[in-house]
Amino acid sequence: MADHDGSDDGSDRDGPDGPDRPILVIDDDPHLREAIARILQSEGHTVLTAPDGQTAVALTKEHAPGLLVLDYMMPGMDGGMVLGALREELREEAPPALLLTASHGPQDRAAQIGAVMGLEKPFNVPELLEAVERHRRKNARSRD
Repeated sequence: MADHDGSDDGSDRDGPDGPDRPILVIDDDPHLREAIARILQSEGHTVLTAPDGQTAVALTKEHAPGLLVLDYMMPGMDGGMVLGALREELREEAPPALLLTASHGPQDRAAQIGAVMGLEKPFNVPELLEAVERHRRKNARSRD
């Protein structure tokens, strides 16, 4: 697992939204961030992690992840600010995001900031994995 040290070189990319592109997990809670990363790795995903928005923007520009798993409430740059910065800098190359939020109505919050879907914390592992796989299948179909 690569954290903000960038130890994963991102060389496993498979097209613009390829299933082998890394997933970037962004959360200021180190326990939750690492737990999500371990869960995704156990399912065979390459995972990068970032503890904050600034690191997430830098890692996204460097490694071009296929999906962000993004906490909404973080100090400094919140999830909406992260997505806004990525869209401004990367335009259509900005990766889609799965938003994690403690507030009710995660789909509404996700839609407000332009994330592809939202999950309410606390979420269960099957719910997270299904959301990631749903996104990956959707992108695989859109490339065909």
